[in-house]
Amino acid sequence: MVEVTILDYSMKILAKNEFDAEFPGDSIAATKAFAAFMGRFGQATNTLSFSFSLLGTSFIIRRLGLNYTIIAFPSCCLAAIVGVYMVPNLWTVFCAMLLLKGFSYSLNNPCKEILYQVTSKGTKFKAKSWIDVFGARGSKAAGSLVTNAFSDSAADLLTYGAYVAMGVSSFLIYVAWQMGKMFDEYVATGYVVGEEAPSAEELAKQAQLEGDTSLGLEEEGQTDDDQQVKV
Repeated sequence: MVEVTILDYSMKILAKNEFDAEFPGDSIAATKAFAAFMGRFGQATNTLSFSFSLLGTSFIIRRLGLNYTIIAFPSCCLAAIVGVYMVPNLWTVFCAMLLLKGFSYSLNNPCKEILYQVTSKGTKFKAKSWIDVFGARGSKAAGSLVTNAFSDSAADLLTYGAYVAMGVSSFLIYVAWQMGKMFDEYVATGYVVGEEAPSAEELAKQAQLEGDTSLGLEEEGQTDDDQQVKV
């Protein structure tokens, strides 16, 4: 979310500067043009997200597997930021934000939810609470620190902000790769994160129950004396 916050702010700054230059001295027309631009951006993002969720998400996950699919979003982030750094204009940032926002909803979020399959209910509740409250808000706050530091110059924001975003995206690719490997390993072994391993006594009791097929019922024609003799 750090890189998305940086690109989002950059897009809005570039759009405002472009429409102010297009309508000099007419703040109302510039504001209307900016609002129309953001409206088109929202429509394009939602259309891409809906279409990809409907037709592409499950296909890609089945075809590539979670281990490779989960690194697709941070890789897309890195590619988009490199593109913005090389061609720093409004429409490049617009296309980059369109891809990142659309794939965040339709590809990245489903992959994150799949990772919870190897966790217990308690662990999932705690992890989601921390990620949704502190993780998401903290990453946006970190991105805001970068945008605030270079808010005086759009050129500096696109240049130095891109360096920060590239570093974060590269780190996320590594983390996503490790999470995919751990997920495959836990699925193969049946390990559940946050679930306590059964003790030796519990395993012995379970084995005893599995070996006893009488379910506590007397066999037909068998008396209590016969059972005591067998014992």
